[in-house]
Amino acid sequence: MATQLSIDYSILLRIFGKREIEAIEKKRTGQKLKQTEKNYLSRSIRPKLIAAYALANTKLLEEIQRKFAKNDAHILYNLAQYGYPFLLQKEKKAKKLEIEDLIIEILTHYPKARYIEAIPFLLLKNKWSPWKLLEQASKNNCKNKIGYLLQTAELLGNINTEAKELLEYLEKNKETHEAFLVEGEKEFLEKKSPQRIRKWNLLGRFFDEDFKRLAEVYV
Repeated sequence: MATQLSIDYSILLRIFGKREIEAIEKKRTGQKLKQTEKNYLSRSIRPKLIAAYALANTKLLEEIQRKFAKNDAHILYNLAQYGYPFLLQKEKKAKKLEIEDLIIEILTHYPKARYIEAIPFLLLKNKWSPWKLLEQASKNNCKNKIGYLLQTAELLGNINTEAKELLEYLEKNKETHEAFLVEGEKEFLEKKSPQRIRKWNLLGRFFDEDFKRLAEVYV
């Protein structure tokens, strides 16, 4: 019998839907497939895997990532606009993003530790819509990340009633799959990620003590 997929579930979700993943697992473990699941395999899953295999040995991703990494000036600019300027960093003027959009942009496209560390302070120091943030987080499969960072904000200062209601909702409706808060070596992070992060089904080396030190500067 085949073993369970070792690939991180959140990575699979970038390519496949939940029903496609279920069909893959059933096929790999020798279970009987329904006709709709067979259709997923032939019409959707196999074509995607063939394309991924064909691209695996190219430098396309590397080229995109290299250009992408240079293009985070708008993140620095927007962080400064919302009260989190990087010291000695001159921000180039860019289009101002809504704060909810900025947070999701960081989590989905620019998940650098120093940017993620800024999010609790953005939530503390600015007005924002809990329900817009929830909608964005749901669309981008990052509700647990928002929950953890909102909980961090609550540890560092006062959040309003609506934010507390959102946090309570996220705590009761956690996503069950495991995800990286910042990419890293999975086996290491499973052992070394702080307990509060693990309670949100996340992996990452973020510590409350570090957030508290930053709070001395930004709160």
